Amino acid sequence: MEKYSLVERERKFVIHSDHVPNTNLSVRVITDHYLPGTSIRFRAVSSDSGTIYKLTKKVPMQFNGEAQITTIYLTEHEYLILNKFDAIKVNKTRYTLPYESLVIGFDYYSSPKEELWIAEVEFSSYEEMKDFLMPIPVLEEVTSNGLFNGFELAKRFYCQ
Repeated sequence: MEKYSLVERERKFVIHSDHVPNTNLSVRVITDHYLPGTSIRFRAVSSDSGTIYKLTKKVPMQFNGEAQITTIYLTEHEYLILNKFDAIKVNKTRYTLPYESLVIGFDYYSSPKEELWIAEVEFSSYEEMKDFLMPIPVLEEVTSNGLFNGFELAKRFYCQ
């Protein structure tokens, strides 16, 4: 692993909208821009406390659900400069819920044709990730399904 990167461990699940909790949720609006042909995205995350900007490189690792991730925080000016690249843009709303020692993120994607809810959980160890049981009903686990990575979802729910 590279000096300035971390290991991200996460599992993803498609869920039905009826199974998204409706209380005690924090809300953020996320705009992701994926640069085609790379493993790079830049992001704006807006909440009641303001907006933060990030540039991230995320590369899958050997084990399912693990990725090497490097993030740089940007100024708004730097973000706007990057916004000139030809990128695939997607908006999503992320609702987060504390669950035991973890946080479950519920990402909502929509287009005129469809809606999709993805529940994501990040872990501090491979063992914790492997042994986790989702506390809400799921339609399908999609951790290893390439059609549900960030870039593919951005293409699917692309916005102008």
